[in-house]
Parts: sequence; structure tokens; C-alpha cells
Amino acid sequence: MYVFGEIDKSSTLIENNIVNYTQNLDTGSAGIQTHKIVSASISQSHWDSLNNLFYTSGSPVYGNELKFTAPSSNLATQPTRGEQFLTKYHGYPSSSLIEIPSHYYGEKIKPGSFKLTEDVSTSFSVTAGGGSAIIVDDGFGNLYSTNSNNKSGTRVGAGAGTSISSSLNYVGNIFYDKGLAVITETGSWSGSINYSDLGTNYALQFESHNSITTHEYNVTLLPQDYNLTTNYGIRNVLTTDSKPLTLSTSTIASTFTGSDFQPYITTINLYQNGDYDTPVIQATLPKPIRKSDKINTRFKIKLDI
Repeated sequence: MYVFGEIDKSSTLIENNIVNYTQNLDTGSAGIQTHKIVSASISQSHWDSLNNLFYTSGSPVYGNELKFTAPSSNLATQPTRGEQFLTKYHGYPSSSLIEIPSHYYGEKIKPGSFKLTEDVSTSFSVTAGGGSAIIVDDGFGNLYSTNSNNKSGTRVGAGAGTSISSSLNYVGNIFYDKGLAVITETGSWSGSINYSDLGTNYALQFESHNSITTHEYNVTLLPQDYNLTTNYGIRNVLTTDSKPLTLSTSTIASTFTGSDFQPYITTINLYQNGDYDTPVIQATLPKPIRKSDKINTRFKIKLDI
């Protein structure tokens, strides 16, 4: 009987998969924080941190590295979809910052999955048309409103006559791998509610993004191998034997001496070559499997990392 055997390395598979999970949160969810920011007034440290880390490439003064162009009536001159546009942070002194803990989003928020919904009737005393403000991301780090109630023509929600890439539509930014959403536009979502006022009583929905590496090992048992057991329970305890039951107990119970007896496998341990004291992986089977002495028995062991 072999105690240890070799794994067929040619049959080992390593796969990388992305796992997404839909998160439904709100302002009362543990760890969710919202900061109202007014430059040179309220939460100046937050404004400075965002400015240095995300909006000026580390420089305290923003410059030409920002990609946003001025709004134009000619859609052909608007920025092309696929870029993150940042200069509205400097165009308006106030903003709302929403912080999402990493245990909700994993490696990052899945681009294109973010949605903020705020019932303006519960957040503000003047509803100006009521309803819910809905802000989503475009998949490239920009936030826009899908249902603006402003009828003045200065703001038109995406899909209401302008391209999604129009600068008129963007109201802020999202930084997917940091869990930060920043609403920077102070224009009016409705007749009396500004975008920067949102973030008071809202619901959040997005998909988390995690990379999972799966290692699959094949363990094949040949008919002639592993046909004995080291389980103490198969040994008789003699009435005259005062010693504890161990493998040195010589007498095996008659139930386990017949030719039909085959051991059951409950656990498979995988070891590093040369180190057989501590298993690297221990696979516990969902139920005992009877070892066959007639055909090969193969176990597939999968480990997600």
C-alpha cells in the first residue's frame, strides 16, 4: 500500500474568473459615509485630498492634463465617449463625496453598474416636481443623471436629445477601485434642487468585482493502491489489554478481514514534495467514498484563491 502518491501535473488546471455580486445599500448601511464639501469652507481637507489625488495628477494647481472641454452646441465637438472628464470639480466650489468600504466592492466597483437613487420628497422640504433623482455611471468613470427634471434647457438628462458624451450630462465622477463617488455639478437637477445637494438620503446599487483563481488537481487511485485502512476502529480491544487502542493493537476485527472489505475515503491531503508533515490542502469529501479494487478512482479537487 502506498501512503503517498504523485499528482499528475499534466492534468492540473489553473483558471482565472471574475465574480460579480450585486450590492444593495443605502445611507444607513454600515461604513457608508457621505461628506458635504464646500471649498474654502466645509470639509476643506476632503476637497484638498480629492484635488491632489484625483483631479490634478498630484499637483496642487490643476492644469492642461485635464481632459474636459467646454460645452458646445455642436455635438461633434464634444468629448468622445470613453474618457473620464474631471474639470467640473474645479468649476464649482461645492460637492458631495460618497465613500463605500472595500468589503462591499472587493477589488473595484464594476464599471457601468453604479446607480444612486434619491427620493427628493424625503430629502428636501421643497420637492419641485417630486420623484426620485437617479444618477448612474457611464462605465468610464463619469456620473450623469438619467431623469433630470430641469426644463430650462441648461441641463438635459442623458437620452433626452443629447449624446451621452455631451458635457452637459456629466455631474461628477466615480473612482471604481477606490469606492469613491463625487457629485461635483451644482447645476439644478430640478427647479430648486442642485446636484451637489444630493447624497442626503439615498439608495445605492452596484456590482462588486473580484478575481478568483481556481486550481484544479486530479487525484487518481489505482485498483491496487490504498486498499488498507489505518483507522483505529477496525482493531479489537482485548479484555486483558490495558493499553489505549493504537495501530500497534495487533488484532483486527473479523468484520474487516474478509475479501469484500474495502476502506472508505473521507479526506484527501495534498503535500509539498518532501514535506509530509503538514498538508498544504485538505479536501474533506461530502460523504465517505468506498475505494474500488477493480477500477481507477479519480477525485477532482478545486481550490479557489
